[in-house]
Amino acid sequence: MELLVFRPFYERFAAQLGHGNSGKISLSFLAGALFFVPHIVAKRGEVLNDFSWLLAILISSALLFLYYATSTLNELIPYWKKQLEHEDEIVFMGPLCRTLSDGRFVSAGLFFGFLNMVIGYAFGIPASNQEYLISIFFGYFLAGFCCGLPAYGIYGVVVTIKAFTREGRLDMDYTAPDRCAGMSFMGTALVKFSVVTLLEGILLATYIFWADWDNAGNAWVTLLMWGWIVFPFVLSLLVLLIPATDINQMLIRYRREKEQELKKLCSQLRAQIEDKSLENVRANLRNEYEYHCQRRQEVYNMRTWPFSTNAVTSFVSVFISNVLLATELAKKLF
Repeated sequence: MELLVFRPFYERFAAQLGHGNSGKISLSFLAGALFFVPHIVAKRGEVLNDFSWLLAILISSALLFLYYATSTLNELIPYWKKQLEHEDEIVFMGPLCRTLSDGRFVSAGLFFGFLNMVIGYAFGIPASNQEYLISIFFGYFLAGFCCGLPAYGIYGVVVTIKAFTREGRLDMDYTAPDRCAGMSFMGTALVKFSVVTLLEGILLATYIFWADWDNAGNAWVTLLMWGWIVFPFVLSLLVLLIPATDINQMLIRYRREKEQELKKLCSQLRAQIEDKSLENVRANLRNEYEYHCQRRQEVYNMRTWPFSTNAVTSFVSVFISNVLLATELAKKLF
């Protein structure tokens, strides 16, 4: 069986630098160095106080998180195919490849790159030499581009999972050990997407709060800062809740269908048990009735949200810790 893999342009670039994770790590650090090395030259080595090193870390981390998220997405593909009764991968690979095509990925990266430059300009960059301004604006563009790729990737995840959950011929099983019809693997993946978005968001918030801005005292600029800080936190919730809601609706429909089937079957068995003409097979009918009642209880106990306790705990702990850290950092604005 041919292994299905989602390989956007940044995966192919990394493959040119090395096999497996080595190429991805190399490309991520090269992206940060692409900004930081010229910036050191422009600042004549004085880069500790302007927190440009943190911007370089933010750029490299954005790509590392993007590769991790893409790997998580590729781990979903064989599970999705297995869940399809007809194993027609076009159900999810079609929307995935169309939505997250190279052209759309690059367009999203360019949009966020230029937008980040405009926002940096609005924050007010401290006056310095021309070389410094060129390098710092390039850093803002690169950060926006690298962060924009996973931001747009979230939209692709939402579209793909929606297409998958609307497929009517899924091989779900209410007796699966996860008590979620075998769909908890998607909840685990969604938590991973959300957590890496949160981690990148806290890096962005740290840079904004620590860096010096000429317009920091302006009320509108402060509002813009908060908007840019909150944006990743909003994305982390969207990538968690929107697909989870689609999965929830799919599982509710499945549970309702199974409940109706078993309810009808149990009613028929009760009628046969009460039929005096079938007294010679009543013991067998009672055993069958008890069996299907147990199956009905399993359907009733089935979870319709794809999150395990461990997944929920992981997300809540990371989310709360990031909010607390952002709150402490925010005191710098007041």
